[in-house]
Amino acid sequence: MLFGFRGIRAFQVILSIAALLCGVFAVISLKIFADDRTWIFLPAAMLLGLLFLWLFSTTLRAPTSLLAVDLGEKRLTRIRFAGFVDTVIDNRDILGVRLRHTNILNGVGIRTNFGGDVGLFSAWGPAAELTLRNPIRIWLVPRLIPVRARRLTLSIRNPEKLVAQFAQVSSSPATSSPAAARPAAARRRGKR
Repeated sequence: MLFGFRGIRAFQVILSIAALLCGVFAVISLKIFADDRTWIFLPAAMLLGLLFLWLFSTTLRAPTSLLAVDLGEKRLTRIRFAGFVDTVIDNRDILGVRLRHTNILNGVGIRTNFGGDVGLFSAWGPAAELTLRNPIRIWLVPRLIPVRARRLTLSIRNPEKLVAQFAQVSSSPATSSPAAARPAAARRRGKR
């Protein structure tokens, strides 16, 4: 089953505007350095240029953001969100999936509390929250600042369908092991 992120086009527009601003300010900083030989503007231009390149590449990768769930033989879930995360999780490592509502104050992009909760938001509204047995690494700044996520909130299209799919799989008779029964118990507890 394939789930796309809601509002990814608007997120892409935000990224492209940020990339454009960084590119313009990098050129302005370089021009000031060339005219006045003010050395502080050279590192600023280099930093803004690198930020421009990263934002531009992230803008190009944003439309390929997805959540792919294979409940068949492979039993894997792939999460890809712009340039921040591209990982595959074994479905046995997903302890539970539940619906969660996010509001406009959450913003868009990556949101974390640095305590194991990470949100990949491209829009606000209903979202799916995955509780993971083994944390996954998500990059706040690629290759510089990683965060470990035990609970991952995703603003995907049709999160209700994802929750229903995992509830159906965990209640099927083929998965009668105690580890597979644990997600159903976690969902019965409700909100914390």
